[in-house]
Amino acid sequence: MIRVNRKRTLVQCTTFLVISLFFLSSFLPITQISIAAQTGTDLAEIRVGIYNGEPVQSGSATALTHMFEWMGSTVVSIDAEAIRNGTLDSLDLVVFGGGSPNNFALDIGNVGIEQLKQFVACGGSYFGICGGGMFASDYLELCVGSWSAHIPGMAGGAYLAELSVNRASTGPDLSNEPESYYVYFSDSIFFAPANPVTIIRIMSYPSNDEAAMFVSRYGSGTLFASGPHAEYEEGSNRDGLTTYDFLNDPDSEWDILEKVTQWLIDESGTTSNPDPFAGVGAIILGVSLLILIVVFSVAFYFKRK
Repeated sequence: MIRVNRKRTLVQCTTFLVISLFFLSSFLPITQISIAAQTGTDLAEIRVGIYNGEPVQSGSATALTHMFEWMGSTVVSIDAEAIRNGTLDSLDLVVFGGGSPNNFALDIGNVGIEQLKQFVACGGSYFGICGGGMFASDYLELCVGSWSAHIPGMAGGAYLAELSVNRASTGPDLSNEPESYYVYFSDSIFFAPANPVTIIRIMSYPSNDEAAMFVSRYGSGTLFASGPHAEYEEGSNRDGLTTYDFLNDPDSEWDILEKVTQWLIDESGTTSNPDPFAGVGAIILGVSLLILIVVFSVAFYFKRK
């Protein structure tokens, strides 16, 4: 009788243990993802390559260099030869400032273009401003859509334009950002995606609600593109320039661009639709096998008794 009770108790305890471990193992991947999402990469640990080839606007490259140095990142200057010779392997983020996307393509060549595409597809990040953003879509094909300079209600020329912030962004957390920023507009452009769900807007033009800045994914990598020049600090010389200081911008876009950069780095290497239950089957299988081994071992012990 005592032996029967022991066996019954063993079965009850084992059943309880199996059920408990089953539910625990089911939540493990979710917990791990939650922790990973809350822990951001220190931007001081990343290496940023800023394209400084002949076609790029020198002022844009200078401002971007100062901005990423302000973020604490290690910044290196790269050109077409560096891209073709494997420098991308040592970088986390590649940056293309203002300039002609056609000339970027001619300077870098087909080999360099393919290497840039592979860099992003395999988990790298791309940051493009104006012509750099157009280069990302028109030649690198990192995002599908078209750029247009015909913005209703926006005058031509160069001035500070008020842009609306997407405070409900499902990408970078912009919930604490102001409703709008004044950004340097120089006959700037907007992006019309072929499929709107493939991009997350950062800022939009109020007159047509089209994307002035956005983030997206390509393969395992990430992308940021902007029509207007948010890298310039009008009214401040911390961007290394005095060219646009006469505009006296009332705000700085560097803080929001730092959030964007943080998202690019943290999200690179992940899939566009991560499955929170990925890996659950393997964990449950492993735990179940372990339990079965324990149960059979204990049963064998009592049988010998």
